[in-house]
Amino acid sequence: MAADTIFSITQIEVALAQYFGYRANVIVPKVSWGLLNHEADLLIMNKTGYLTEIEIKRSWADFLADFRKKHTHDDSKVSWLYYAVPKSIVDKCKAKLEEVDPNKKWGLIEYGGDSYGECWPNTIYLPSNSTRHNPAKKLSLEEQFKLARLGAMRTWSIKEKIISNGK
Repeated sequence: MAADTIFSITQIEVALAQYFGYRANVIVPKVSWGLLNHEADLLIMNKTGYLTEIEIKRSWADFLADFRKKHTHDDSKVSWLYYAVPKSIVDKCKAKLEEVDPNKKWGLIEYGGDSYGECWPNTIYLPSNSTRHNPAKKLSLEEQFKLARLGAMRTWSIKEKIISNGK
């Protein structure tokens, strides 16, 4: 699958974590087991215990593949949903979302590069429920701790990878 962007998943994840404020929120990549009924590319838990899920797509084909999957991204724990897509395909993605999601359950974030080659996200539109909290979707303290633990576990596997690549 050819990418429509020069940015790696890791670069996009870091840009999104900076954009959403990793100092103010708990932000964890690739979360599935034990918390959700599907894998989320990026989960953001705000200070009040509500989750935002971001599906990161690097190509038009990758974006379209999401609509052929058996699972959906409907999960009782996720309050807000976004797709993050390359700037070069944002218009096609917006049109597709308007076709398959007329209620605008999904928000859309574009990302592109600056003259220094850094990745910068920008919100194109918010999900229709972006100004409302559904109290039933707030994570329990146990679930909040589980997400924080998953994030902390990622730190150590990344450090191990850095060490092994440095040898």
